[in-house]
Amino acid sequence: MTKKIILISFVLTVTAIVIISGCDPRIVPPQAVKDSDGKLGDTSYVEIFPPWNVPGSPNAILIGNDQLIYVADYENNQIHMMDAGGRILMSKDIMHPQAIAQNSKLDLYVCAETINPKTLDTMGAIFRINLVRWDTIYISGIKIDTLLHDTSYVYRDTSYFFNHNLAEAHTKLVYSEPARPQRRFVGIGILPGNGFLVARTGNDNSSFVDPDARVLRFKANEEFETPIGDLVTRASGGTAITDIRDPSGIMVFPSSNDFILTQNSSQDAYGAIWMVYYETNDFRGWLPKFDPAKSAQSGVDFIRPRRYINATAATYDKRRREVFILDSELDSVVKFSVTGQFKSESFGKSNTARNGLPAMNNPQGIAYSNDCTLYIADTGNRMIRRFRLSTQMQCN
Repeated sequence: MTKKIILISFVLTVTAIVIISGCDPRIVPPQAVKDSDGKLGDTSYVEIFPPWNVPGSPNAILIGNDQLIYVADYENNQIHMMDAGGRILMSKDIMHPQAIAQNSKLDLYVCAETINPKTLDTMGAIFRINLVRWDTIYISGIKIDTLLHDTSYVYRDTSYFFNHNLAEAHTKLVYSEPARPQRRFVGIGILPGNGFLVARTGNDNSSFVDPDARVLRFKANEEFETPIGDLVTRASGGTAITDIRDPSGIMVFPSSNDFILTQNSSQDAYGAIWMVYYETNDFRGWLPKFDPAKSAQSGVDFIRPRRYINATAATYDKRRREVFILDSELDSVVKFSVTGQFKSESFGKSNTARNGLPAMNNPQGIAYSNDCTLYIADTGNRMIRRFRLSTQMQCN
């Protein structure tokens, strides 16, 4: 069948659409707006030089609550701590880190791998790194008041203070599933109160009760609470907005229970799912922010089917209330307003091949900082790249 490709260039709010006869439309890598003399338009993302080289393969990036930058180096089996100038301050060994988050206590949570001590196979695991303090307060005895005959517990505090010494910080295995060694944890996000959500994936979704592809919820004490039942995994696949099959990451909005789940959309219609938390007398749980079944929302760009090929990560600019979705297959950053409308500042690989630098290649991680800088873990090129809006070089 002959494929017809229609390209619609950017002008103000412009959408790039590829229409393939017989298929749902997919987005093409966005192009930057240029004016008549070939220069970049007034509002576009400009790269900050130089990029930061990473010794291995940066797979995820986090702007920490402590204003330090953490990079998951999958290839070298390390977490790197970096300062604002891109210097690696120290590193910690951890097997194949894929995602990283930090709670309000400054503990790091890392989705990685470990060795099953019984079978010696690798398996997915979630670790906590006590970056500031490792609490080990425990009851060591009972004190008796001989006059009043009262008793009280005697506590012993053997806590360690690491003071951001990442290399020496205590690491605890929080969760793993030895009976399902093929499963991997690919995304983690912190909820208010320091509970957290984890995106899990795997090759076996035949079980109706416990398929590999799930979003798991944990309490603040790290106790596994429940899978999120508001997202559905079907063995035969599905095309509903809440169908998941191949999760790749999760981003929890700051100080909120709302989240965006990203996934490979080769088998699912929606590569990014925006879920909003509701708690009423009759309902407690998550519902999709945008419902394709409602005609009034049919024009929302965020939920256009097949918009992504492989959405791998998301981040949020709370100042401008805008969402960024990273597509590792298209080597592109797709930007949306809080109402789900496509933003013309989106950009693709062709915009990053400038000034002697290669085009983005298989980017896997994305983060947005308080100084209005967009960070991208350019995995294929082994570097961290930084961008700012041309109209926002000074962060207000």
